Amino acid sequence: KSKNTLPLVDAKIAISKDFFSVNKKKKWITNEVSRNKTHLIRSRYDCILSTYKSVNKDNSKLNCRIKGLEKLSPSRVIIDKNFRLKKNLDIFTSTKNIKTYVITSKDNKKKEKFLRSRNVKIIKISEKRKNFSYQEILLELKKRGFSRIFCESGLYTTKHLLKNRLIHNLYIFISARKLGKNGKNSYKNLLNKLKFKKREKININLSGDQLYNLRIK
Repeated sequence: KSKNTLPLVDAKIAISKDFFSVNKKKKWITNEVSRNKTHLIRSRYDCILSTYKSVNKDNSKLNCRIKGLEKLSPSRVIIDKNFRLKKNLDIFTSTKNIKTYVITSKDNKKKEKFLRSRNVKIIKISEKRKNFSYQEILLELKKRGFSRIFCESGLYTTKHLLKNRLIHNLYIFISARKLGKNGKNSYKNLLNKLKFKKREKININLSGDQLYNLRIK
């Protein structure tokens, strides 16, 4: 394989029955059974890719928290171009056991010192344009031995990865409830473009929620 072959990237989104990915009133869209299934899916990858925005907002640990699977927690990579990760995040309590990386393009001695003191490795990518090139990020991760990447981030990053045809499979958790006026960030148009009707249902009991797999390429 050529050295420019990118790693396999799958992604996950959780949406309401009416396609929103943010509930203005509550932290979670889907139920606890769906969230546990996510831990199981994570254990199949060697790296979870997220962004500072998602981690700051949800204070996500991005690990496997099902009894017996903790040791299968993948490494974590957080895209944080301008060092905006908060300091008091739960993610920093497990960096001794789980390799954690921050991808940035800035020099900030203070922030770098803090991250290193928390066992976080820093990957610097030079800033050639306003936004990072996701291909470049994936090649950097490949250099570090990651071949199966699971993306869990917000609408913006998932959209860009899909637009650049970098995602192979999209796991879609759909809640049994509609959010209506309490919903924000609609995936409806994007999923229609991706031929959402061709999705494959994964037959497991999620107490009312549904899980689909959409093969993108």
